Amino acid sequence: MNSYDNQKSFPISFGNVPDLTDAPKMEKAFEEASALLQAPEAMIVACQLTAMATAMQGMLNVEIPTRKIAPVSLMLTTIAQSGERKSTVDNLFMGVMKTIENEQEDEYVKSQKKYEVQEDIYNEKKSRLKKTISLDDQSANEQAIQQLLTLSEQLPTKPRAPRILYEDTTSEALLEGLKNDLPNGCLCSNEGGVILKSRVMRNTAIFNSLWSGDDITVTRKTSPSFKLNDIRLSIHIMVQPDSLQRFLNKSNDNVRDNGFISRMLVCAPISTCGYRQANGYQHSREHIEEFNYRIRQLLEQSLVLVDYRLRKKVVFSSAAEKIWWNIYNDIETKMGPGGMYECAKDHASKLPENIARVAALIHCFEHPDDFEISVESLWLAVELLSYFSRDFMRVFCPPPKYVLDACTLTEWLNPFIASGIRYLRKNYVLQYGPNCIRRKSDLQNALDFLKESNPMAEIIIGKTRVIDLFFNRKPDYAQLDENLARYL
Repeated sequence: MNSYDNQKSFPISFGNVPDLTDAPKMEKAFEEASALLQAPEAMIVACQLTAMATAMQGMLNVEIPTRKIAPVSLMLTTIAQSGERKSTVDNLFMGVMKTIENEQEDEYVKSQKKYEVQEDIYNEKKSRLKKTISLDDQSANEQAIQQLLTLSEQLPTKPRAPRILYEDTTSEALLEGLKNDLPNGCLCSNEGGVILKSRVMRNTAIFNSLWSGDDITVTRKTSPSFKLNDIRLSIHIMVQPDSLQRFLNKSNDNVRDNGFISRMLVCAPISTCGYRQANGYQHSREHIEEFNYRIRQLLEQSLVLVDYRLRKKVVFSSAAEKIWWNIYNDIETKMGPGGMYECAKDHASKLPENIARVAALIHCFEHPDDFEISVESLWLAVELLSYFSRDFMRVFCPPPKYVLDACTLTEWLNPFIASGIRYLRKNYVLQYGPNCIRRKSDLQNALDFLKESNPMAEIIIGKTRVIDLFFNRKPDYAQLDENLARYL
């Protein structure tokens, strides 16, 4: 029996990127990139997933066990300071798409010139037919109308620009590009502040509809309105923490309440700056090139599709579907009172679908022509989403201040506890303790929280308030006198 078969709980990540053994193409490229760049591992995985989603979203949909047919597009945010090699990692896995855009550009320019000539000929024919219309000859007019209708069927088709990647754009330009050019794109930047400052982020709700694969009607005042059908857009914003915070503070939309942030896979890895050592060794790129070749194959297959509505449907195997339902129900339970997602229901409610999307991407990337998600592919997706969920909670649902203060106070008290110091004046802690608890109310809130789960108490000796760090032991008045005399 497979070791995954009895999994019924959504695992809690401890901050480590999951083992990618069940996705060997991803794993080998990941290992090479990690050795080559020494960048945060989660950032590498996020860029891999972005490339996979962009390449496959035009060809695939996934049937979730709820029987909903969903896109495999992803929305990701990587939060990292300058110097973490965001642009280097991004170029390593997204560079192939820029190359394809450049390769297709020459052919597009030729097609555009041909189209312009055909359009001129068409307009000239149309103009001549219009001149034959006479207000006095109804039969001649009918003939001219029929000729115009016949001519309209010969209207030349404007070639689609090979536009895959968008960065500094407006929502209008983005939607028009997805309508008139390729209907599958990626809004991405390794300098995410550019995107967050651009006008495209003034209406983030539109991205929710694109993520869901919904049809969108764009109404215009001065130009023709249009409708977007079966459009796919993935997003990856690689941004510094300060830039993200400024966007959240100034955003016209409430990006948390409207669901934009909750759909994101959030990557906020621990910095590797200061730990990267160069030795001159020439690391292999063989598996990175194999990964990118697979991305190229998938993207080129997507580019030649005539009708994007005929996407292949990826389904769950019976064993994988059973596990998905177990995970779904466990996440639902965790949204209840006292659960880890009690204050993040918006985020938790999107986890099962994001798990399904990532599972479909991993499985179809690793197993060409196999459209039934295996247990192994599903469980890797579950573990990856557990990691991203941990970072989401750290960034967007941090614990209350008193909990953070309690953690800081615990770290400050640990040397005293390790040395056997039992009694400390409360004023001593207030005066010399961490800055975050220098106010009486902050210290009291932190102490009250710690007392719930630690053998700690406040006692009064005369008029002095004292913290007893080993309240579960018998009182020791000799140590009390010694400790209070030592720590005034």
